[in-house]
Amino acid sequence: MKVLTTAEACSHIRERGGLLFVWATSPRRMVRGATRFLRTSTVPPDDVFEWERVEAKGIIVFLSPRMRRPRELHLELAGRYQRRVDAFWDGCAFVM
Repeated sequence: MKVLTTAEACSHIRERGGLLFVWATSPRRMVRGATRFLRTSTVPPDDVFEWERVEAKGIIVFLSPRMRRPRELHLELAGRYQRRVDAFWDGCAFVM
């Protein structure tokens, strides 16, 4: 998997410990082919030891064990007042 990230996103992640956790949201009801959006956090989840680890540009990205691996994971900084890292699966903000 290739991790493509902006300098601002890398800096933001490093300031918070250098770890980023990425997972896909679960649909509200079990619908086949439902759209799932990517979420990120710099706070480790309880089951962190099960997550897949990928190192890139001085940060460590962890992928949830419940999501398949994208070809490319794009990371960029978003938000004006409450800065956050947005993740994009092969350039898209959602997963089918």
